[in-house]
Amino acid sequence: GKSISSKALRSNLNALSLESETCVAKVTPERIYSVACHPNPSHIIACAGDKRGHVGIWNVDQYGVNAKQDDESSSDGVYLFKPFNGAVSSLTWNQSGTSLLAASYDGSVRSFDVEKQVFQEVFATYSDDDVYKDKLGYNRDGGYRSWLQSLELDHRFGNDCFFLSTSEGNVMHVDLRSKGKVTFDQTLSEKKINTMSFHPNGYTMATAGLSTVVQLWDIRSMSDSTRKKPKPLAWQNVGKSINSAYFSPSGKRLLTTTMMDHLDILEDAHLASGAVKTPKTRIKHDNRTGRWLSTFMARWHPTSFSGDEIFVIGSMAKPRQIEVFGGNGGLLREISGGALTAVASRCCFHPSAEKLIVIGGNSSGRVTIAR
Repeated sequence: GKSISSKALRSNLNALSLESETCVAKVTPERIYSVACHPNPSHIIACAGDKRGHVGIWNVDQYGVNAKQDDESSSDGVYLFKPFNGAVSSLTWNQSGTSLLAASYDGSVRSFDVEKQVFQEVFATYSDDDVYKDKLGYNRDGGYRSWLQSLELDHRFGNDCFFLSTSEGNVMHVDLRSKGKVTFDQTLSEKKINTMSFHPNGYTMATAGLSTVVQLWDIRSMSDSTRKKPKPLAWQNVGKSINSAYFSPSGKRLLTTTMMDHLDILEDAHLASGAVKTPKTRIKHDNRTGRWLSTFMARWHPTSFSGDEIFVIGSMAKPRQIEVFGGNGGLLREISGGALTAVASRCCFHPSAEKLIVIGGNSSGRVTIAR
């Protein structure tokens, strides 16, 4: 699609508003762990997953007047489901917007079919009990301390393959084509892996989590037959736990949110080897969300705007705000307004390259839309 030029980006950013009460809705009953936005360029459909396994889907354009005629209950355009028994750690729409993939701490991945309006299990980790022998995730469950922490679609194969990272420090590649298989399941860390990110080149993967090290891997060296632990190509020692590390749309940058109270941007990390000593850019940022708020995870806009890669992150600052930065680390806009009354821990952009829309989810289950 078209991308926004720098001038248009500037005016789009300046126009973002959080003043109207129609900017905010209660989308889930509990604290939000994950947010996603439907790719349809002409609608805003915001999704949030919460701590107890609810997924709320908010059709923002249905808010208020036009929906009231249908029936009072759906007057705010929010539809609530409870597909899981644990926190919803990841939400990802497929590119066509026909299905939403969700991963949970309960060890399952479910797909929401937009046409049928139902969630169906597509993968789950099971114990080694014989009753699960024919399940794809047989013997992949590490017990009660094991859960699915993040999910990312494998862009090489449309919607049929995805990566999962776990609390046990494993990364799995699940292939749902034909009969389905787990292509690999490798232990890459002794501790929880919060995120894995797949580079546009189709083989470099970045992992980050409680081990305090960002690591880069070549997935071509991974298979389910070898139990040998692969060696990372490159790594960066951060020193404290890492909330997330994501490649930018071009793959040139790797953006890391850390408990060291900064955001790091590495350049060409996929070409690095050995220890990466210093990031290209380091931004001071208060990431001390405390125990009652979900942590911050800076997220890229999925399309770059005429060469401008931008990212969004919540903020501890008052008055409450959501921050948008440029790929070079410059703060482009602090979005605040009457509709934003709490810290938006988990944020994302609408995938549209035509118009800038920012979505934030907070710890009381409310979602705020800046547009």
